[in-house]
Amino acid sequence: MKRTLFAVVAILAAVTSMTLLCACSENLQDTGNKIVSNAKDYLQSEAGFDGNVSKLKNDAVSYLNEELGLNNNDNQLLQGTWNTDKGEGDWQWTFDGTNKCLLHSKKEKSDAEGTYSVDKAKKTVDIAINSWGETVTFTYNLRKTLSDEYLELKSDAQTYSLIKQK
Repeated sequence: MKRTLFAVVAILAAVTSMTLLCACSENLQDTGNKIVSNAKDYLQSEAGFDGNVSKLKNDAVSYLNEELGLNNNDNQLLQGTWNTDKGEGDWQWTFDGTNKCLLHSKKEKSDAEGTYSVDKAKKTVDIAINSWGETVTFTYNLRKTLSDEYLELKSDAQTYSLIKQK
């Protein structure tokens, strides 16, 4: 009899424990679902994120390329130091291959830092020198010979004919 009573108590304890665990599990699952739903609603209303991760990735890459000029492999096209060619002054351009550039003049003893972003498809480069106050779009033309590499930057207001420093 004691064994039977002990078995009945053990079974009741097990059933009670299972019931409590299931109820807690459902309660936790409901709470988790509410949190996820609220987070999705917030992201959709505040950030315009609709759950499409590939769109979010493309938007982030686009922002980095267009706004910051970062992670733009096209920027590597101009990487290096370029000096004015044919006696057009003593300007020296340095492009770092990512998005930073420097315009240097030995004669005027000045350095002007800025950023740049190359659009290979359009053959343009947007350059924003801090002291200019605005971004200037240049069309570029790269030309290589056996011994040298030439870069021409043209905008409505200015043209630079450059040769790459070795």
